[in-house]
Amino acid sequence: MVREVPHFTPTLPDVSVLMVVHDAERSVRRAIESIQNQTLKNIELIIVDAGSTDSTPRQLEALAERDLRLDVVRADECGRLEGLDLALERSRGSYVAILDQNGWARPTMLASLVERARDKNLELVIGGYALDLAERGARFAERVVDAGDTSYLTQHDFRADAWRLFSSGQLLPASAKLFSREAIEGSMARFSAGMGTDHGFTLSVLRDVEKVGVVAGECYRLDRLVRASALQGGIPVSFRSLEAEHTALLGLYRHWGLDGDAASMEMLQNRYVEQLVSCVEEICLTPSRLGGAQQRDAVARMLGSEYARLAVSVARPRSNHVRSMLVPMRAQNVSLVCAQARLLSLLRRGQPLDVPADVFI
Repeated sequence: MVREVPHFTPTLPDVSVLMVVHDAERSVRRAIESIQNQTLKNIELIIVDAGSTDSTPRQLEALAERDLRLDVVRADECGRLEGLDLALERSRGSYVAILDQNGWARPTMLASLVERARDKNLELVIGGYALDLAERGARFAERVVDAGDTSYLTQHDFRADAWRLFSSGQLLPASAKLFSREAIEGSMARFSAGMGTDHGFTLSVLRDVEKVGVVAGECYRLDRLVRASALQGGIPVSFRSLEAEHTALLGLYRHWGLDGDAASMEMLQNRYVEQLVSCVEEICLTPSRLGGAQQRDAVARMLGSEYARLAVSVARPRSNHVRSMLVPMRAQNVSLVCAQARLLSLLRRGQPLDVPADVFI
């Protein structure tokens, strides 16, 4: 059931900011105020409350009463991606941006992204972002993703350099980006029609986008709690997501005609292996969930994947941690892979995970 709070703005907004919240009483005010305090004022913020049971609805109503740019929609049986699609359908801005309930924007974020888009007639503008990672409530790492400043004014230039943006973790998330309305409608991009994450929406836009800009500096910050993945059939959900993402990225590069490009393919295989090692750790460090034999069976199934066999045979990851896992993985020595994963996890305790930053968004 969808219920609406009355909403009115006198002019068409420059930017529509989309947000879905659920039980976000500790962070929702900070997130919303970061948009209200933007130096660019002609905006709208469409907030879909996906069935919150804490004080979030009351906070939303109070904020919306004082700011006509806020459009609050109640959708009690709505998931995050469906909620973003609902917000997208209601949006009217020339550009679209995404706000996470645990994120907040720098005051000049929208102004700087819009300025670049209009100056160069760009369809997509990408900003830098920072992650504050916490585990069991304790902050343990900060990841800053900033690939510098550049504009790609032709489709060829963008596609040839996209591997670098994928590698940095800056290209896939829908957050910290400005999408033109024309690019969204031209690609028919929708959040719930993708891979089960925001990344599917971005990939839809990337298929045929032509003019892309990257703005240097961190414009967005996000809190993320790192949790062990759930299991399905003894395999981490994160591994199933990895397989789906890898399939989609390979499909994108085939569509671009770059599936034979050496730099692009090396990036894809390195990215896969980094996340595969993380999935192996999830299995091997959870004895209470799986016994030793079950752990080895799960790891063997993951290493037996067609993508995994190819990636571990050719990947050249930058991380020493990940590189040290390649020898037993290439030999399909499951027992040694499990033992090595446990040892390395202990050695790097308290250190950032060796996975792309966008895995957490």
